Amino acid sequence: MRFSDLAIDDYEISMLRRVHVYACSSRELEPESEEGAKIGRMLFHLYQQGVRSEFALMRMLTTGDAVPGMAAD
Repeated sequence: MRFSDLAIDDYEISMLRRVHVYACSSRELEPESEEGAKIGRMLFHLYQQGVRSEFALMRMLTTGDAVPGMAAD
């Protein structure tokens, strides 16, 4: 894997932060807590696997479901 494959721009960082805060708040967790960190790791794993849709990430982290009919962006 090349470094350029790992580079994340400011927009993507903002989106990942929104998803993390949303997923944590849906479980009444602080993002900085141990459980919040676990959600962050799951989020980053999904992102690395190619899930780029903010909605799909939110859904997968809060319900555990894939979004029907939505391919990874």
